[in-house]
Amino acid sequence: MTLIASSAANEADAQTALATAFAPRSVAIAGVSPRTTGWGGGQMFLRGIRKLDRVPNVYCLNPRGGELDDGTPLYKSLSEIPGPVDSLISAVPASAILGLVDDAIAKGVKVIHLFTAGFGETGSAERADLETEVLRKLREAGIRLIGPNCMGVHSTRGGVSWMEEGATTPGRVGMLSQSGMNASEVVGEGVRRGITFSNIASFGNASDLNESHFLEFLANDSDTDIVLAYLEGIRNGRRFLDVAKQMSQSGKPLVVLKGGLTEAGSRAASSHTGSLAGSAQIWSAVQRQGRFIPANSIEELLDMAVTIERLPNVSGPRCAVLGGGGGVSVLAADICDRNHIPVPWFNQATQQVLREFTPVAGTSIRNPLDAGFMFEGDKIETALTAVADDPSIDWLMVHTGADSGGPGSRRDNFAERMANDLADVATKLSKPLAVVIRQPRTNTGFERGLDLQRRLNERGIACYQSIEACARAVRRYLDWQSR
Repeated sequence: MTLIASSAANEADAQTALATAFAPRSVAIAGVSPRTTGWGGGQMFLRGIRKLDRVPNVYCLNPRGGELDDGTPLYKSLSEIPGPVDSLISAVPASAILGLVDDAIAKGVKVIHLFTAGFGETGSAERADLETEVLRKLREAGIRLIGPNCMGVHSTRGGVSWMEEGATTPGRVGMLSQSGMNASEVVGEGVRRGITFSNIASFGNASDLNESHFLEFLANDSDTDIVLAYLEGIRNGRRFLDVAKQMSQSGKPLVVLKGGLTEAGSRAASSHTGSLAGSAQIWSAVQRQGRFIPANSIEELLDMAVTIERLPNVSGPRCAVLGGGGGVSVLAADICDRNHIPVPWFNQATQQVLREFTPVAGTSIRNPLDAGFMFEGDKIETALTAVADDPSIDWLMVHTGADSGGPGSRRDNFAERMANDLADVATKLSKPLAVVIRQPRTNTGFERGLDLQRRLNERGIACYQSIEACARAVRRYLDWQSR
């Protein structure tokens, strides 16, 4: 079912073009060198597409012709390609673009992605005129443009990508990003956080297809449940706000990281994609009107994806904080309070259960629970169950380090044991559970922490890198739910 309706025939054409770009039957890549190259160039897109292995027909272009080492033919022009071409990816210099555009028009290409940079974002009037001429030609021919100066699209289901190292498992998180590097970092870090993706777009200068077109596509995408965004400027503010508000009303979360809110960031955005970024005050008003969730970093984007995917049933802010270390517990209470996450004392019945197996000296049983003892034997289930059943608690946050112990100690199998214990108990609790793995002090702790995070991700447990990140993400999600 379509959630967001396009406003005009032109917008409908845009959505058709994006459906083709994300899942083409045939792709031509212009600028494929016979030499194996690293980042950049047509070979980068060829490797990404071949890794996913879902596009039926992939063609490579090089004006010199020839073939790749594996025997793949290099066509001198689009006219030599034996079949139709749905989508064209350009990695040729800007000086060669007008000729490539003419060939694409003659071939009947439906959508073009210009990885090619060197247009209006340079500040050169001549280069800006070139960008205008490219767009004029394409509009007259009814061909839609992604870019220029962007990485294009990544789709685990559709089989297109610029990321040779990207995950191949289809997920439910989509993203639109003006920056290709930021999109790549979200995907790469997302793998470590256990987040997998559906459709991702890097759209650069947005001369034609802009942030609103991509947002509308993801809003209507049945494979996408959550949308993340990195934006520098917005070309169609009214349409963007309309789509964002309709997404909120339909229950599909949108999380936005805005670049260029400071004077220095605004200057950087202008030279990066030619965007006029705007002030923090204006953006705050936009956020309220659009009813989307704000983020201030890539880490916060992923924290929100983790929260929405793995804590969907959190019903209120009142948190039980459990973990070893009295000082950590004090700071955790402060952090939660600053983020408007109440840490109420447990009721007397809960405290009585905890008192039965809690060391008296130096240990609080009121909340936060100074609960290093909890990780010994089968006490973890007793403690967490009692706390979860407390009517003054809405959700649980367990925090732990991964440094203590050495070879031969009880922590030799720390990650496996901890992940199994927490995941097994989580399925029995009446309230949602989140886990924070505190920053390690040692190399061994770092390795154990990563292992624990991986295992918790595999078991579907919401996992965070700090108490602050966890509290902030839950608060923002609750605020969005009560919009």
